[in-house]
Amino acid sequence: MVLERVPEARLEALAEAAEAYVEDAFGQRLGLVPVAPTNLPHFILDRYTIWQGSLDGRALLLMALRENLPTGSGTTAQYLKHREMVRHQLGGDLVLLLLGRVSSAIRRQMTDRKIGFIAPGAQLYVPEAFLDLRERAPAFAIVHAEQISPTTQFLLLAILQGRALDGLNLTELADELRVSIMSISRTLDELEALQLAKANHVGRQRRLHMAHRGRELWDTVQAQLQSPVRKVREVCAPDGEEIGPLAGTTALARYTMLAPPRVETRAVLAASWKHLQASQSLRPATAFDDERVEVQTWTYDPRILASNGVVDRLSLYLSVRGNPDERVAQAAEELLETIAW
Repeated sequence: MVLERVPEARLEALAEAAEAYVEDAFGQRLGLVPVAPTNLPHFILDRYTIWQGSLDGRALLLMALRENLPTGSGTTAQYLKHREMVRHQLGGDLVLLLLGRVSSAIRRQMTDRKIGFIAPGAQLYVPEAFLDLRERAPAFAIVHAEQISPTTQFLLLAILQGRALDGLNLTELADELRVSIMSISRTLDELEALQLAKANHVGRQRRLHMAHRGRELWDTVQAQLQSPVRKVREVCAPDGEEIGPLAGTTALARYTMLAPPRVETRAVLAASWKHLQASQSLRPATAFDDERVEVQTWTYDPRILASNGVVDRLSLYLSVRGNPDERVAQAAEELLETIAW
């Protein structure tokens, strides 16, 4: 049987796609350089195109088949022998197979056999690094979700309140919002699926390009936005400022004519709660404690959009808009009117 050869240009394009995919997902440059070492057997060089690079600080070798071989157990066993030969001769920490358009069944077969690979736009599997980044969530599932994810909501609220994020790449967005690059990559997937942003690549960099702004954006998304508050605790704390910015009706009283509550409310990132609890020696408050503070744990960091020690207006609105107290509900609507769209 004569096997079909893959054009070299196609393999080069596939390598470029792999670099763009890993940079989008992790903010890391593979820095791939094609190599043809003389110490490798001729049949290896004839069957594979090989690149050197790095991934997460580890030396990387990327191998792509030059022929459209049938995928079976025999082919897999043969590749494993070739991979170890390449690893032994070139000394790479990580050796991954570069895959083109293949089915999820083939990729599952690769993971079952602990064969590391990159399938650009679909999956990165590196068993040595315990890394398995799967394909993006289907657009249908995103569009029909009842709520927008916390990181996506966080980014939208930042934009709605004047943060200049449009045009930034994944790394810059992650730095601005202090979240992972993978979370930002998923957020851009979600925004594009919801048609709130347009796909935008500058070279190999994926950048944010919003399709809506201001009041139009708010009216489009507010029904899918949710309260950032995950849980509320009342603790004994001598210094509330050490916990986080003012939140809840305490913050609402700062922004409107609502009378402040007797017990102050503060907000903190939910993932930081245990560390804060231990470092500040916080304990549950009792009715006999004078230094009581209500602590809200949030799905995103309230400090980043806070101003003058008070949580941002839109997150605050979302956290109190369903309050059964009519005075609070009215103050929430007044708060929304103060937003400069």
